[in-house]
Amino acid sequence: MGRSISFAFLTAVTVSACVGQAPPVRLAGNPPAPSQSSGVKVEAPLRKLTRSQYHRAVLDLFAPLNWTESPAARFPADERSGPFATNVVGLPTPLDVDLTFAAAESLANRAAPQFETLTGCKTLTAECAKPALQRFARRAWRRPLSETEHAQFDALFEGRDAREAFTLALTVVLAAPSFIDVVEVGTAPKDGRIQLTGFEVATRLALLLRGSIPDDALLDAAERGELDTPEGVAAQTWRLLRDDRSAAALTSFHLQWLSLEDAPEKSLTRYPFWTSDVHDATAAETSLFIDTVIRRSDGRYETLVTAPFTFVPSPVERIYGLKPTLPGVMVGLDPSKRGGLFTQPLFLAKHAHPKWTSPVQRGVVMTRDVLCLPLGSPPPNVNLEPIGIDTTGQLTRRQLVEQHSNDARCSGCHRMMDPLGLAFEHYDAVGAWRDVDLDDKSAIDATVTLALGDAELDGRISSVTELTKKFAKSKTARGCYATQWYRFALGRLETSADQPELTTLRTRFIDSDGAIPDLLVAITTSDAFRSRAP
Repeated sequence: MGRSISFAFLTAVTVSACVGQAPPVRLAGNPPAPSQSSGVKVEAPLRKLTRSQYHRAVLDLFAPLNWTESPAARFPADERSGPFATNVVGLPTPLDVDLTFAAAESLANRAAPQFETLTGCKTLTAECAKPALQRFARRAWRRPLSETEHAQFDALFEGRDAREAFTLALTVVLAAPSFIDVVEVGTAPKDGRIQLTGFEVATRLALLLRGSIPDDALLDAAERGELDTPEGVAAQTWRLLRDDRSAAALTSFHLQWLSLEDAPEKSLTRYPFWTSDVHDATAAETSLFIDTVIRRSDGRYETLVTAPFTFVPSPVERIYGLKPTLPGVMVGLDPSKRGGLFTQPLFLAKHAHPKWTSPVQRGVVMTRDVLCLPLGSPPPNVNLEPIGIDTTGQLTRRQLVEQHSNDARCSGCHRMMDPLGLAFEHYDAVGAWRDVDLDDKSAIDATVTLALGDAELDGRISSVTELTKKFAKSKTARGCYATQWYRFALGRLETSADQPELTTLRTRFIDSDGAIPDLLVAITTSDAFRSRAP
């Protein structure tokens, strides 16, 4: 497993460092219309915060202390639902309880000495600390405290030193299921559905669009009842998207969707310049590109997958063959060679081997995750070693890949995914353009014939830019993108009960010419997002 992008990275890498160079946010005016009610009754299994969500929640709760680290990295790896991190939990294991309490205790002990910065209390007394703690708990638990909980906090200060009580109270807040779990009790069932409370909707909105807990403005909106209507949810969705803090959540979706979270390992004999700094720079490029397209440009799926521009932080210009540019400056690219997310070094380097390209890896992610076409598991006893070179010199790497289609056990999947991967062969294992294979000295031929069973996509193409232009107009690709956002928003894969909602969302996304902000409003105002089955 390669080095992962740090939890702090997604918090730190936003457009803030380059906002003087990037275009302004274009999400002006009123939000798009909410979704029409579909009447679906869909499941909402109990979840706990993912490691990334826990990390960002801690940084938000202790924002006055300017922390950049949390105990999240010590937690077990998240479960996955499709490509996305999620934790659908039942009863916690003893290890979960121990780790949760240890993390809460560690955070409380770390924060207590800085009580003045955290609470505004010059002297830590019960009278000053209690209101601050109640505000802290409201934010952490994403809801108002009950009278019983108020009394329990008061009781912590009885017979204890104020510093001890304050530390204990912080521990209680951070170890509670109300912080760790995404608790969704909802209202009384009506028409076979349980409507989520405004505070529960606020939590879903914040996890989706900030990757963290709600801010005070979102909780205040819930308290006023504004999140009880689709129009109120749409307004808050639009507000959150306009906030620069949404950039990290938008990046997180795309990195998970395309399996880009872990840093790829590269051969230092072939790519001696590939260091952790280079990888982080490619991730910064992709993050800024995503934010620019969705919030600062036209917000369209077509732009995301075809736009011939990017931002090239040093030392990524070496991969592009460009001269150094200032950080955050938009750079135009040759549209015959580059365009959109799939021709950026982060994507190309991740879906390649340390030394060689991997048409199979690139084809898998395009088939499974970009088009949502089903792929089976490899049959047993199949050689899964990377395809290198033919030592006899008789076959090119492309010919070696094409042999998959001659194996009856493998041909069904490989005839779909291998042409998609071979279309990327002009990009080497770190995403640099090449016309000749460095190992077998063959001229690169990226011409392929797609046979996916889709009239919009099938046929002969000669480059990735032709491929992505097809994707930009494809109902299959656009529908898959909408489906992936739906999965990300609900933290689970869809079931048959979700199909009416998904059909409506896909149709709206296609009819809107692939407007991504419109899609996000449609999801957050849908019945699937705002309610659950009993």
